[in-house]
Order: sequence, then C-alpha cells, then structure tokens
Amino acid sequence: MNRAMLTVVATTLLAALGGVAAVPAADAALTGVVGNWQTEPDDGAVGIVQISVDAAGNMQGRIVGGNHPGLKDVKNPAPAARDIALRGQVILRGMKYEGGGRWSGGTIYRASNGKIYKCNVTLDADGKLNVRGYIGFSLLGSTQEWTRYTGTSMDLPPAH
Repeated sequence: MNRAMLTVVATTLLAALGGVAAVPAADAALTGVVGNWQTEPDDGAVGIVQISVDAAGNMQGRIVGGNHPGLKDVKNPAPAARDIALRGQVILRGMKYEGGGRWSGGTIYRASNGKIYKCNVTLDADGKLNVRGYIGFSLLGSTQEWTRYTGTSMDLPPAH
C-alpha cells in the first residue's frame, strides 16, 4: 500500500471513529427518556404516553393509556378524526435532540382543545420530564411535569 492510500485509509478511519463519538446515542438521556410517562391532569384526563427515540435522537410520544380508555378526539379540528380514540395516537412529534437531556423543534397535540403547539422537552436530573407547549415564543406557554409510569395496567382510575 502506498503512502497516499495509507493516508486516505487512516483519515477515513479517524473520521469514522470521530463520528461514532459524536453519535447522540452515547448520551444517557437518550435511553433515560424512553418508556412510559404519566401526564398531569388536563380537563380531568390523565394520560400515559410512551416515549421513543430513534437512532438520530428524535423523540416521539404516543398515548398508550390513561384514565379514560375510550376517550375520543372530539376537539380535533378535522371532523373526520373526532370519532377516533385518543389511545394510540401520536401527540408528541418531530422533537430533535439538542444534548444535555433537551429536545426541541417539534410539536405537541393537546386533545382537550384540539390544538397543536410548538414544544420543548427536558429530562431533569431528578427523573421528571418537563414538557412545555407554547405559541410563538417559549415564554408564551405552559409546562407539564410528567412522571415515569411504572405500573402494569394502562387503565388508570378516574382523576379527582
């Protein structure tokens, strides 16, 4: 192998190794956020949202349970979707990982009013998931603190 080819091989190998170190999967928050999370009550409805993260660190959340198993998406702006059950629907999407346990750039659907909001998600050191929905600027919004759900039943008792 000549010197030029050896340099190309060495450069390619170093770039590949450097790329491995830069992959977000090395961040503990990416695996720490995966699983089921219980939401705060919203108009009496409490949900269990299953969070998943793909290889690029993008987050999505799907309703997998809650205290109203048959609740329909009655406030959905699309009339055809109003008869669809909320359970199974993706409500958190397009979240890009920024590092340090923080995702942004995505949206969250709030079924209690049928609106979609911009969203930021942060996994705190205490293991809570802070989910902030907002319009325009992050200052104009509200934050819910989701807690890890470790139960086995996806049906919760009614909220009081």
